[in-house]
Amino acid sequence: MSAQSAARPEAPEAKAAARMALRYARHGDREMAIAVPMGSVRRLEFPDRESKSAFVTAVLKARCEANEELELFGQPVRNLSGGARQKLRARLGALSPIVGLINNLNAWENISLPAAYHGKPPLAEVAVITQEVLDAFGVEPRIFLARVPDELGKLERKIAAFARLMIAGPELAIIESLDEGLSRAECARVAGFEQAYRRRHPAGTLIFVDIREES
Repeated sequence: MSAQSAARPEAPEAKAAARMALRYARHGDREMAIAVPMGSVRRLEFPDRESKSAFVTAVLKARCEANEELELFGQPVRNLSGGARQKLRARLGALSPIVGLINNLNAWENISLPAAYHGKPPLAEVAVITQEVLDAFGVEPRIFLARVPDELGKLERKIAAFARLMIAGPELAIIESLDEGLSRAECARVAGFEQAYRRRHPAGTLIFVDIREES
């Protein structure tokens, strides 16, 4: 009997798991269960900073605590080898409130540094993606890219970090507390991050995480 005819049809639950970018569960205090389909955009609100931090840390490290369960792209992370964990992490990216720009580098150097270090993508492609992001948000590149982080406002620093995220091209991106520290008008502008991400990564998964506001 050939291997093809001997193969069994994939179980429905296996197909469903493969279509999930993320499954996360936390047990004990503040129990929660989260499922995010591949290619979707989700907005998740957590009851407190500790719960939000635990979720983001678990996902970005592809590692869960004893009271947590986590699957990424259909793969449980608990018993992964170091190499398999690193491969999963390479498919993830994030924009945090801290932003993480290096103070003595200008915006262009901060945006292009990961690509220059890893040797990909080529700097010409980095420049094209950066220009796309700046055009989308009406930013004049010559002045913006020459400034160091201390010369940038909070919105501008988030745009620089977002350009760096777009260059990395993660299959699953987490944007954490996007509106934090921004004015109402600035919040309206960063709402365009979703469209900009989807335009360059139409099959990617985007998760916005924040803390639930008390009513």
